Amino acid sequence: MLFGAEARARLAALPVVALVLPWRCNLLAPPQDGGSAGPSAVVAKQEAPPQRVSTAPPAVAPARTVTLPEEVVLKAVSAAQPAFLRCWARAQRIDGLASAKVRLHLELDARGKVTSIQSDSESPNLSSCLAVVARQLALPAPGQPAVVDVPLMFR
Repeated sequence: MLFGAEARARLAALPVVALVLPWRCNLLAPPQDGGSAGPSAVVAKQEAPPQRVSTAPPAVAPARTVTLPEEVVLKAVSAAQPAFLRCWARAQRIDGLASAKVRLHLELDARGKVTSIQSDSESPNLSSCLAVVARQLALPAPGQPAVVDVPLMFR
């Protein structure tokens, strides 16, 4: 180990390299084109509120629905009566039903084709079978959307 004057002499013989790094420490951004200061932690950032985008389909004016005359509905239901009775017999075998009062709500398009069926039956087997038969009903074309309520009683 070197001590004293000898160590200082050797250190003095080494070349000295001075490295100077610029040191900036402030919260302001460097001035840009206009020389104005950028955003600051003191002043809140101003942002435009985000635009809301709706994912719902555009609102379409509801089509006026009509109901078919009772005579027309009775004619179509009486033609399908044997199929409705087969549904009832099947539901009795599977679910053991004694009697049932069922309301079918049918929605028709302008050509008279059944587009939607709702049943208030508690038996899923009876409801699904009645829906299959109801889709085959021969209803006239009303020229615009229509609704039909068909009450059925089984004993």
